[in-house]
Amino acid sequence: MNQLENFSRRLFKKGTGIFVLLTFSLVVGVGTPGLSLAAEQELSSPSNEAALGIGSALLTLVYFPCKLAYAILGGVVGGFAYGLTGGDLEAAQGIWTPSFYGTYVITPDHLKGNEPVRFFGVSAYEDEPLVTGK
Repeated sequence: MNQLENFSRRLFKKGTGIFVLLTFSLVVGVGTPGLSLAAEQELSSPSNEAALGIGSALLTLVYFPCKLAYAILGGVVGGFAYGLTGGDLEAAQGIWTPSFYGTYVITPDHLKGNEPVRFFGVSAYEDEPLVTGK
C-alpha cells in the first residue's frame, strides 16, 4: 500500500508540474499583443502553423476541463441562487452567463492574438440593443 501511495504522489506532482507549465504557456501566448501584417505573413509557414495547431490542442487539453468544471459549478450555483431567491431569474443568470458562455477550445487564432480567450463569458445578447414594446 505504501508503494501505491508513493506512486500516486509522484504522479500527482508530475501532473501538477505539467499543468503549471501549460497554463504558463497559455498566459504567455494569449498575453502577446497582435502581430503586424508583415510579421504575421512571416509566421505563416507550414511548420509554424503546425506548431500553433499542436500548441492549441495541448492547451485545450488543460483549458477545456477547467472551463467545463467552471461551467458545471456555475450551473449548480446558479440553480441554488434561483431557488434561494424565490425564482429570481436575473440572479441566476448573473451566475450562469459568465460560467456558460466563453471560450471552450483554444484555437491558433487565440494564440496569434486575433481572438480573445474569454474564460468568463459574455452573453451574445448583451451587444444587441434592447427592444422596448410599444
